[in-house]
Amino acid sequence: MSHHVTFKDLPQGGEKFEPAKGGKLIGTLGLFGLLGLAASAFFFFNNTATFAYSWLFAVFFSFTFVAGGCFWILLHSASNSSWGVAVRRIWENMANMVVPLAILASPLLLPAVNRPLYEWMQHHDHAKTLAEHHHTSVKEALHHLVVEGDPDQHLAANPHLHVLVAKFGYMNLNGWYIRFGLYFLVLWFIARTLRGKSLKQEQDGEIKHTIKARQFSCIVLLFYALTVTFAAYDWLVGLDYTWFSTMWGVYIFAGCAWASMAASILIVIWLRSLGYLQKVVTDEHYHLMGKLLFAFTVFWAYISFSQYFLIWYANITEETRFYLTRNTEGWRDLSIFILVGHFVVPFLFLLSQQKKKNTTYITIGCLWILFMHIVDMYWNVIPERGPSLGIGVWVSYAWVQDIAAFCAVFGTMSFLYLRGLAKYSLYPWRDPRLLESVNVIN
Repeated sequence: MSHHVTFKDLPQGGEKFEPAKGGKLIGTLGLFGLLGLAASAFFFFNNTATFAYSWLFAVFFSFTFVAGGCFWILLHSASNSSWGVAVRRIWENMANMVVPLAILASPLLLPAVNRPLYEWMQHHDHAKTLAEHHHTSVKEALHHLVVEGDPDQHLAANPHLHVLVAKFGYMNLNGWYIRFGLYFLVLWFIARTLRGKSLKQEQDGEIKHTIKARQFSCIVLLFYALTVTFAAYDWLVGLDYTWFSTMWGVYIFAGCAWASMAASILIVIWLRSLGYLQKVVTDEHYHLMGKLLFAFTVFWAYISFSQYFLIWYANITEETRFYLTRNTEGWRDLSIFILVGHFVVPFLFLLSQQKKKNTTYITIGCLWILFMHIVDMYWNVIPERGPSLGIGVWVSYAWVQDIAAFCAVFGTMSFLYLRGLAKYSLYPWRDPRLLESVNVIN
């Protein structure tokens, strides 16, 4: 279909979203958020230890979208890509949800929440008490517990704590709390800076803002990668302080890019169904975003298999525990389901060029991808709950807490995101490369 647009065909000032047009979806998400917050408050005060895992799952799931949105604007700016200009504001708004996410993540700073999550923190608290009593350092107290045990409580030596002694330079309470704040600060700085340059361009239309955004993105890409990697280690790998994987950061990053691209496609389709972006986004954009979705489907599978294969081949006790937990009891069925649903199904679905351009098919595909991303994040967090708390593999009715936390965090984030679309134009209407993006042909 012929599609040639000039600046005369586009409205002056871009397109502003009216929340009333999408009131049903926005209202539903807001209701889910409120109900989830109310239920979460109840579970927090009544069963904090088990609920802590539910909240971590919901927060980190939402974190992947903020990190993913940040990645896509960094990638397009650094690579000087023009086709993504038409949909860039979707990613900018997604990345700038970092402040609401930080507020929702703040309960993780409470000892009542993070101590049940991270066993190493409990050991550090114990060592700190011992250090104060014997006038020594926390690291020395941990070493003493490894070699001689705790004479105050008549406990034998604990050789497993040698891992905490070796990792003390990184895995300590002060460092964890400082990094927690830095992760949100770095993402906020990146997202705010890039959207700021985009908005400045809408005042004068100068290409210099694009050039500055490119220079900035090339510099901060490294800091972005470190932020996502270390956040993944602190919040997820830290659930078992003896476990480690050199590929974990890339595994989480692949999921961030994959899920955020699927969400972006759904948002664009939803906006177009309401009458927006009719002359700005075409089937070609769906095709391009669908190809990136396909690329990260394969990339995630490659990283996942590589991590599994290397851990299986090395057969190191500290490494294999992660998969042993998830390949036994009822978690084994979920592991197999992830293999099929996270890779095989979207791989076959996204092979077709026509399906990537068909809004009905791509909507179904993206909804499936978001569902599988939920399953993947759930599989990464929740299996640690029962063994860590010493209450068996499965925790009765804890899934209710999981749903409540998911509705509270993701429902609230989605509500605020869609409402926030009304603040600026839905696309950068004075970007000099907008017409190149609007008229893109694969």
